This record gives sequence, C-alpha cells and structure tokens, in this order.
Amino acid sequence: MANRKPASNARGRILDAALAVSDRMGAAHLTLDAVAAEAGVSKGGVLYHFASKDLLLKGVVEHHMDQQRSNLETAEAMFPSGPGGYLQAFVHAQRQGMEAKLHGPKATQSLIAAAVNAPELMDSPRQQARGHIERLRALGPDFVDALILTFALDGLFFGDTFEMLDLTASERKALIKALETRAAALAARHPG
Repeated sequence: MANRKPASNARGRILDAALAVSDRMGAAHLTLDAVAAEAGVSKGGVLYHFASKDLLLKGVVEHHMDQQRSNLETAEAMFPSGPGGYLQAFVHAQRQGMEAKLHGPKATQSLIAAAVNAPELMDSPRQQARGHIERLRALGPDFVDALILTFALDGLFFGDTFEMLDLTASERKALIKALETRAAALAARHPG
C-alpha cells in the first residue's frame, strides 16, 4: 500500500481513499461505496464532492498531478534557476516520487486502463508533459540528452508500474545516481 499522508479535509480524504482502494483492488473495482467506507464518510459525502465514479477518477488523476507539480516546485527551489536547474529538479522530484511510492502499481495500472474508456483522464498529464518538453527545449543542443534522461525515468516508472523490472536495490540506486550525475553535467553547461 502507498505511503501517503492522511488528508485533513473530506475531499482530500476521499481522494486518498480512492487511491487506497485502487491500490488494493484496481480502479475497475473502485466503487463509491468502497471509497466512502475507506474515507470514513457517507456515500452522500463522496457524491457531494464527486457526482460520479468518472469524476472521482478524474479527481484522483488531478490530485496526483497536483502532488507532482508541488514536488517539482519544491525541487526547483533546491537548484539554480534556468533550464539546467529545471532538469536537475525534475530528476530529483521524480526520484523522490518513486522513493515515496505515492501509489502502488495496481492503482497506476488501473488508472491507465480507465483512461482507455475515458481518454480525458489523461488531459492533465498530457498538458504537464507538453510543458515539461517545452522547458527542456530551452537546453538547445542538449535537448535530446535531456529527453533521454526523461525517458529513462519514464521507463523506470512504467517498469515498476507493470512490475517488469527485476533490479536489485543497489542496481536501482546506481541507475538513479547515473541519471542525477548526467543531469548535473547538462546543468553545468547551462548555468542560470
């Protein structure tokens, strides 16, 4: 199960509960009743915030994207401003997200499957990905190298999501360290 902080407000608790239910059973088996029970609210309480299961799933995706944006903003404060610092912050935030295990593989698999029938669930992730690519383009001739780092992180994420990677802890650590080192080298060529 995921390591998430419990949300203090009802809407946040409902979103966290939906992720917990998805972690255990998958989004296909997510019901408003199960989420209500997990969140400790009535079904009417869930419906007050999310009028349908589809809107709840959209809320879960938005909640996750908000967490990613917040993690990236926090990481950006740790590195120099500019495209090189952004790349380092992105790699750092992705590493932090993977280490925190904000949600389990089953939840991500389920949300991807749900997006097949509701493609609009991917609107926010698509928009965020477009913004990320635009920021990487500012690296000019190093754009492709920055993309390679991004795609390596994506591969690690999706390999974990679909439980296809059989990496030892030391291999995973070495891979992430190599990505961070390459991001730092690219950033050094693009100071502030």
